Amino acid sequence: MTTSPISSTDPAAGLGTGGSALRPGGDMASALGKQDFLNLLMAQMQHQDPMEPMKDHEFVAQLATFSGLEQQMLANDRLLELQLAQISAGNAQLAGFIGQSVVARGDSITIDTGTPPPVGVQLDAAADAVDVSIRNAAGDVVSTFTAGPLGAGNHELPWSGKDADGNALPPGDYTVTVEAKDESGAAVSASPLLSGIVTGLSFENGYAELVVGDHRIAPADIISVGTATDDSPPGSIPGTTPSQGG
Repeated sequence: MTTSPISSTDPAAGLGTGGSALRPGGDMASALGKQDFLNLLMAQMQHQDPMEPMKDHEFVAQLATFSGLEQQMLANDRLLELQLAQISAGNAQLAGFIGQSVVARGDSITIDTGTPPPVGVQLDAAADAVDVSIRNAAGDVVSTFTAGPLGAGNHELPWSGKDADGNALPPGDYTVTVEAKDESGAAVSASPLLSGIVTGLSFENGYAELVVGDHRIAPADIISVGTATDDSPPGSIPGTTPSQGG
């Protein structure tokens, strides 16, 4: 009595519970493991044609392939462990920012009751004029002013916190847009700055971010770090040059 070769239309045949990874709808990349490949080898041996059995060198070659696969899987597990360890160490270091005053690249500004905070600006070169636009949550421009001339570096630009009609803007979060030009009218690279005291860490987006007020700051966007003091002016940006604003 001869045994029929394994059917190519039923790859899960003869695999028992290990064959579930190959059934339609399964995730082969994440479900196949060492035991599954051993089950495949056993199924191949059980269903081989007795008139043309598997050659010795073919059997050895498959065993070598499975051994290499196991080593690869173990190496991947070790790399994942190292990656997790590095992430944990990095997160532990970020905890040292809590309570520190930071300046970072960011286009957000929050208006509370009282004097509005200055607008932080970073210039890559000297500028003859710096135009600042403030937008509300809907993206509408609600306030504009021009400052300058300013040298290269970080600056804080005081502003009235009022709209074009002279009305005080309501408390809330706003977005800052900065455009700068030199004496010849050529554009100067300019970036808005966000500053404040770090009050915690957030992993809400799947990676670590520093919490500053209602904002989230990526560690890579931090420009400077200083010690927060009780006598610092509200909204002041460490390492900046106070400038005249609108």
